[in-house]
Amino acid sequence: MRTPVGDTGIRTESMTLATETTELDVTLGPRGAQVRAGGGALRVLTQSCDGARVRVAVVPERALLLAGDDVVFRVHVGEGVQLHLQDIAGTIAHDMRGGQARWRFEVDIAADGCLLHEALPWVSAQGSCVERDLILDLAPSAAALLRETIVLGRHGEWPGQLVSRTRVARDGIPVLVEDLHAADLAPARVLDAVYAFGVESPPAPGATRLVTAGGEVIHRVLGDAAHHACAVLDQVWRQTLSEVPNTS
Repeated sequence: MRTPVGDTGIRTESMTLATETTELDVTLGPRGAQVRAGGGALRVLTQSCDGARVRVAVVPERALLLAGDDVVFRVHVGEGVQLHLQDIAGTIAHDMRGGQARWRFEVDIAADGCLLHEALPWVSAQGSCVERDLILDLAPSAAALLRETIVLGRHGEWPGQLVSRTRVARDGIPVLVEDLHAADLAPARVLDAVYAFGVESPPAPGATRLVTAGGEVIHRVLGDAAHHACAVLDQVWRQTLSEVPNTS
């Protein structure tokens, strides 16, 4: 029998989720950056290495997400490394027919490290039921620039059930703790966001700009269609990216 868990909107099942963990470890050695990766439901492909700058692509090994999936992507950005992480395909949480799935993205960034991740849209299809976590741990001098787009339901669909949790800490001190339920966004169907941690990111027309007590910046746009919401933050992303050293 399905029973609710608190007020999360996610229901548990009498089933065991199969955890698949992909590890990505990028460190700086005597001859430049070194990339070690493997495991799990994701394939990591190194596109370029130029000194301390690394660009990698992430490709799903199969259809994601399906009922019973428990996908973990664990990333370590070493001291002085700039990692540009590129999605090759967006993620669709498919109709799970009463099942559920989990997705967890864990990142730790060492001193003077930097992560750039422009994620492709995450789609919560009708009938899906997902818990999604972003956990980011920053050293005092680390930086991260992240882009995420959440789309609630494909065209003509109702949204799936989604709880998206974000936990960001700098030097062990929380700077962003947020739980987002899909129902919180109604009647909007799209939430587009740019997170700038340790990176200058000025205001932009049409976007809501939030600044934490520590000076971290979050830009957001709510909309009814992805292309409308994204048009505003595409410009924010490009402008903020230009503020990050050595990204040319």
